[in-house]
Amino acid sequence: MEGGKYHVMMFPWLAFGHMIPFLELSKRLAAKGIFVSYVSTPRNLQRLPPIPSNLEGKVKFVEIPMPQVDGLPENCEATVDLQLEQIPYLKKAYDRLTEPFERLLQTVRPDLILIDFAPYWILDITAKFGIRTAFFSVYTAATLAYLGPPAELKSGKRRPTPEHFTRPPDWIPFPSLIAHRPDYAPRMMRNTHFPDASGMSSGQRAAKVLEECSFVVVRSSDAVEGEYIGLIQELYKRPVLPIGVLAPVPEENKNNTAINSSWSHTQQWLDGQKPKSVLFVGFGSEYKMPVEQIHELAYSLELSRLPFLWILRKPQGVDSSDLLPPGFANRTLSQGAPQLEILILQSEDVFHSGWGTIVESLGFGHPLDQTQCKAISGKRSRL
Repeated sequence: MEGGKYHVMMFPWLAFGHMIPFLELSKRLAAKGIFVSYVSTPRNLQRLPPIPSNLEGKVKFVEIPMPQVDGLPENCEATVDLQLEQIPYLKKAYDRLTEPFERLLQTVRPDLILIDFAPYWILDITAKFGIRTAFFSVYTAATLAYLGPPAELKSGKRRPTPEHFTRPPDWIPFPSLIAHRPDYAPRMMRNTHFPDASGMSSGQRAAKVLEECSFVVVRSSDAVEGEYIGLIQELYKRPVLPIGVLAPVPEENKNNTAINSSWSHTQQWLDGQKPKSVLFVGFGSEYKMPVEQIHELAYSLELSRLPFLWILRKPQGVDSSDLLPPGFANRTLSQGAPQLEILILQSEDVFHSGWGTIVESLGFGHPLDQTQCKAISGKRSRL
């Protein structure tokens, strides 16, 4: 794999929670001298962070056009652009990338393709060209173990009711607490086992990928999830390679004076707070909070009288003047800040959602106690 002769192609699902880890892995491989081509649709590639200057020429963005399908709004190429009920149409458009992807492989022959759970159709294409394919999971090994072996992903016979999703599955042979909340279990069952508008369920997609890939790459480590990594290797009957959590490295913004000035002001404010006194509020990259909930959360934060930083995504169609309750900003005098930069500091109390939070916290040396992990998993609320 040395000397830039080995070529790895990346093809993630169209969600930034997937595309960013694929990009992080691309950068790590490129730093080892491996050439990486990163394939996605034009608008998604435009929104990804730039490749670091020391890796230019080693990572190449490759565009394939996004097909239009009924039910998918124009210029919507990622889950972040859509409401939950529209995502099946994004999968339908994604499946229509079959022909352009095959044409790409007629001109470019990578040694290995790393794919996500969704493009099950790639396996038939790579078989024609004799190209090895591996499944790169951005999910934890515990999540993969909870979802089960390929046969269960396809059939759902061992978990026929939502209640089965509220407790650890019987194929986990060691003590485990992994389960879904009762209010989320029906949605989890539906997404995993019931075909949507694309004609396939998420479980059916993942099962074909797992059954036909050469090996599995997991964004985790033996130190964090050793038992679960061993278990999924047994469930999949495939080699499983843990590659670490891939904590993102913040890029310097020396040429962006506006960003530097804004962050300098926020950093001064954080430096003036007591250690572990600031509440950090965020709900991940995908959740689209209705403005009514935004207002309720704003009132809760105001009444808590705690210093806080809030990462807030403006809903589509909502005017900026209506986003927060009247006078809220003046009454609280809170400041927002880039998430990665906050995690480098010491004075905040991390509180937001997702495996990405745990990855960033581990990467920057911020241990999470049991209460914080419960909050991240959605089982408790601090507000």
